[in-house]
Amino acid sequence: MAALNLKTDDAVVRSVLATLEGHIDTMMRAATQVQDVNGEIQQHFQAACSAKYQEKIADWQNRYQQLKNAYQSFHGSFAAGHTQVNTAHDEALAAGGGWGGASDEVLNGLNPR
Repeated sequence: MAALNLKTDDAVVRSVLATLEGHIDTMMRAATQVQDVNGEIQQHFQAACSAKYQEKIADWQNRYQQLKNAYQSFHGSFAAGHTQVNTAHDEALAAGGGWGGASDEVLNGLNPR
């Protein structure tokens, strides 16, 4: 019986992380553009409707920050999880390969050849 491989695929993980980083970069560029436009409106457009617009932009920026933080948290957790799964797999292989002496009887009893 072949041993199960619990390791995560490095190439797949790198691809997912790169995709997440791309989304985060796109989000940051959008936020910068919104801030730039908002700054111009603050400088050149003084009216009651401008104040309401500023409120809506501030609300968008707060929600954006929450979403960006969630993306960054997921990115960090995903990367850490990948490392932890691989470490656990390596440790399990090391522990499972430690048969010998009296424990060989248990191994042979549980896994007859």
